[in-house]
Amino acid sequence: MTTRIWLRRGLWALALSVPLLPLLDAPPLATGAYVQDVRSTSAIVCKVTGASADLDLLVGDELGQVRRLVSRGLRRHAFVVEGLAPGQQHRWRMVAAGALDGGEEGRIHTPPAGDTGDGEPVRFAIVGDSGGLPWWIWMQTSWLFRVPAEQRWLAAAGEVTAIGERVAAAEPDFVLHVGDVVYPRGHQQHYGPGFFRPFAAALRQAPFYVALGNHDVMDDNGRQALANFALPRGASTGDERCYSFAFGPVRVIALDLGLDVAGPGGKPLVAAHPAVVFLQQQLTTCEEPWVVVMSHYPILSASRQADRADLRLTLLPLLEDYGVDLYLSGHDHTYQRFGEPGEGVIQVVSGGGGKSLYPIRPDPRVRVAQSVYHWCRVEVVGRLLELRALAVDGSAIDSVRLRHPASGLRFERIHAQNPGRAARIRRLPG
Repeated sequence: MTTRIWLRRGLWALALSVPLLPLLDAPPLATGAYVQDVRSTSAIVCKVTGASADLDLLVGDELGQVRRLVSRGLRRHAFVVEGLAPGQQHRWRMVAAGALDGGEEGRIHTPPAGDTGDGEPVRFAIVGDSGGLPWWIWMQTSWLFRVPAEQRWLAAAGEVTAIGERVAAAEPDFVLHVGDVVYPRGHQQHYGPGFFRPFAAALRQAPFYVALGNHDVMDDNGRQALANFALPRGASTGDERCYSFAFGPVRVIALDLGLDVAGPGGKPLVAAHPAVVFLQQQLTTCEEPWVVVMSHYPILSASRQADRADLRLTLLPLLEDYGVDLYLSGHDHTYQRFGEPGEGVIQVVSGGGGKSLYPIRPDPRVRVAQSVYHWCRVEVVGRLLELRALAVDGSAIDSVRLRHPASGLRFERIHAQNPGRAARIRRLPG
């Protein structure tokens, strides 16, 4: 009798566990519509559908006229919108083929053709290491969770969702993501709940520009991550791993410093590294008054990842010599700022975007440091740049204001390295 009871219980346990066994494929990646690579006269609007679909994009210009772009029989749709007016808001709507209503809508804010001499601010957001995943993600290949996951009935992780809502409410012109978009290994099946859902509202109105992190390159050396973004191409690597773009008076240079250098036993960063070569070429030729460099890896850190001696020796001198204003990174799941206005390049570590947080260790060099979920908001007007770090509850973590004088030692150094940039700094209002 005892044997029969245990056999019966075993059969019941097996029957109840079958719906939770990972026997199915993960749901295919499907996203909302999202804006990418916005330039003065063009932009790209993308969408990934779970199956092949026919879609149209309706774009309105500043006169209210609407034109239709078509995409047929694809899963990855990328509408290239050209002929836009610089410095304007353009509305778009993505609909089923032939439709006029319904679908998803958003905006494209094109940068001005030059500097914003009329005092119009440039606003952008910074977020990093946002790829926290919800509890159910490891069960989405089971019979019980497959349909709820595919139909988006299950919530994304709370911290990254809250940050996505804050970023969207700020209505930035663009967003800089300093890497580790989804954990643990950058798989496609995690991009929906880990990135596209939490940031859906922000993605409909502002392009995200990404610097590859160490977790982003664990799947096919980052090709899966790059497939989800339409980023500018850089000549140094021939793809989107290192690139730059301008938005009015702001130049952003994105670097993949993980090429052959990340991880224990990796090679140190040297002057011949493709990212360093690209950076020097960009710093020599770019003429935008404000220059922001971003990568995933901090140069200095008062947390778990610690300093990178090779970046201090190879990268930091270039940033200082060419008068770079901000160096942005993540990797350490904290907020940290090194440097004060007038002390050279300001280094900001912004790795509290949604993954588990790291502790802060005492370090006399760090000006502000907190282990807290956060994002950063930057506003540039004329000669002034203000960066504010904000916790998910809206409270202020840090605030720093930079000013570009048209004289002095720093200005003379910029003039010696890049006269064209110095001339534009001199013409800035304020």
